[in-house]
Amino acid sequence: MNLADIRAELEDELRWRSEELRFLKNQLTDLRNDDERCQFRRALVVMLYAHFEGFWKAAFSIYVKTLNSEGILCKDAVNHLVAASLFDLFSALSSQAKHPYFRERAADDTKLHQLYRQVEFIDNLPNIDTTRLELSAEKVVDTESNLWPVVIRKILFRLGFPDQTFGSHEGAVWNLVNKRNGVSHGTDRLGFTAKEFNELEYAVLNIMEDVVKILFSWLRERKFLKTT
Repeated sequence: MNLADIRAELEDELRWRSEELRFLKNQLTDLRNDDERCQFRRALVVMLYAHFEGFWKAAFSIYVKTLNSEGILCKDAVNHLVAASLFDLFSALSSQAKHPYFRERAADDTKLHQLYRQVEFIDNLPNIDTTRLELSAEKVVDTESNLWPVVIRKILFRLGFPDQTFGSHEGAVWNLVNKRNGVSHGTDRLGFTAKEFNELEYAVLNIMEDVVKILFSWLRERKFLKTT
């Protein structure tokens, strides 16, 4: 992997989003009074959340793309990543659909279909170690349209990071999502003061900067691999 290119890609993702937020924020100077500025900050909060979620998904998708490009064997990757790469296999294992082999022989025997899938899973186990890691960013980096702290923890866990990696930022995330939802649901109609928005923006941009640092650190130190 080319670490310099990856770092540049992550930082570019952060840069253009920060610049757009700055551009929108600068429009406040054209408004006539504090009431209008408070109202305009409602839209800024929605955009701040949109860029936070968009950046999170983009940055971790870059991480996933990088891992996929490394050609890592499952036997060498941390178990969280192996489990994430077997998403479709696990989904098939728990599926209630009838297995084709028994479709005519035992069409209504759900337990038999499940048993056959379990046997099929065991048959495939020896091949897993020598299978190359292949992660789906769409499935692994699922922000669920509301990037609450619990959703962040799920994404981190799937990718082998400690789920409390961003624990110190969870208060800011709660604040952001609640304010975005308040605007969307019509409960924050009065808008936000400059102090409220500036503090929120500062906290969110800090999280985004930490994402770049942590992803780069894990790639540089190859923490996605099992330790010997």
